[in-house]
Amino acid sequence: MDISIVIPVHNKPEQLEKTLYFISEQQGLDHIGLEVVIVDDGSTEPVCAVVDSYRDKLPSLNYIFIPRDKHSCRSRARNTGIAESKGRILVFLDSGIVIPDMMIQQSVGRIGNSTNTVLYHYILGAFTDPDIEDMTVIEGITPQNLAETCERLKFHPGWEDMRTSHFELVGGDLNRMDVPWTMGWSGAVSASRDIVLKSGGFDESFKGWGAEDTDFSYHLHLHGAAMYATEEICVLHLPHAADDKIDMKIKTSFMNRKKMHFKHYTFDTELYPYSADMHYDGIMSKFNRLVIKYYTPLYSAELIGRLHEDYLAGAERSAIVGADSYALLKELDVSHVFLQNKHIYQDLKSKLRDKEVVYMLGADTPYASGYFDVLVVTDFYRMISEPIAGIWLKELQRISKKLVFIHNETYVSYLATVAGWTWHSLDELQSILSQKQLGYSVSAKVGESLLLDIAKVATPLKTEPAPVKEPVLKG
Repeated sequence: MDISIVIPVHNKPEQLEKTLYFISEQQGLDHIGLEVVIVDDGSTEPVCAVVDSYRDKLPSLNYIFIPRDKHSCRSRARNTGIAESKGRILVFLDSGIVIPDMMIQQSVGRIGNSTNTVLYHYILGAFTDPDIEDMTVIEGITPQNLAETCERLKFHPGWEDMRTSHFELVGGDLNRMDVPWTMGWSGAVSASRDIVLKSGGFDESFKGWGAEDTDFSYHLHLHGAAMYATEEICVLHLPHAADDKIDMKIKTSFMNRKKMHFKHYTFDTELYPYSADMHYDGIMSKFNRLVIKYYTPLYSAELIGRLHEDYLAGAERSAIVGADSYALLKELDVSHVFLQNKHIYQDLKSKLRDKEVVYMLGADTPYASGYFDVLVVTDFYRMISEPIAGIWLKELQRISKKLVFIHNETYVSYLATVAGWTWHSLDELQSILSQKQLGYSVSAKVGESLLLDIAKVATPLKTEPAPVKEPVLKG
């Protein structure tokens, strides 16, 4: 068997019927073995009858019914389909998606004998509102003319795949992206069976709507998948009226993204719950090209000595966030270093053998409350904008017994003046802290730098900010 199409379904037999019809009209399969695996996740509507009506047109049609129970989910349905399939290439299709008549032949041609290729097909119409858009543009679609129809709709704002601009930016080679797995929608995916099995399939602990497919894509990525978007292979998601469960979907998607991060605790996934898929690659790209030492002050030997004397001396576990200078980190007597630039992290992890270098911001960590005796944050904190800044600062305070910030009174980063990054003042810091029932006090002044102790307060502190000199633009 060359290729297996796996379709999970729960009710809506009319959508499945359209999907099966377009599959049954595939061309160019003379030397390609095709099977279709339908996994019925406890439907109460006549899904089986639809499947039976296509047994003559699709001889290798496998129907599996799973009774509905507390473990029911799309991940279990897809994993069942994987286990029951035989193809060396797997195609995951959602019910209600229709495919052009050459899609299977094209997918087999693209993947060939590869053991790690994953193709994400353009999915048009996934977010099309039939009450707003002109539905006559898809009237009369057939397996034979669908490719032409998709070509016309590919860049139509009401029909296009929301991922299109990202696909175009990298010429379809998703491996050029910082986080290609965010493009991993499971509605229409073709993949080498070997890489699917190597990744472990779909995580069945994900319930509700959202994130189980990007988690699957993340595991594919971790296991060496070569990911591509296929401009030449588009499919159409037949539009249907929006459901009334959008609030529930937003909530479960957020919780599932958090669950995904809790599995990995890495900076790649740390901010994902708070960001739309379409923006996340830009966010990670920004950090993966940021060299903090170029955009924060040069801290004096006197300041480093004061940190050691007042905070770090005798600390069993200590950490610094917001420093990536090898010279500075060698000088600092801390046990942990938090880094966000993946390339610098990989380099310093091998160089700083006496410290634990972690790839994390610190907004969502696996550490117990008070894990660190002291945690130091450089002026880097001033680059982190709301609402992440508030979430981040609260978590840093939770995992440390002492939390100290370094704040240079006069330095303004080029990132703020030229690149448009945030650069918090003391007043802005106090505003962020007060929202989390935190406050600061100035414990020392060394040159142009203040050392700020961050602590929990019963009511927000109204601390008078220290006098601030005129900013001096520095690199």
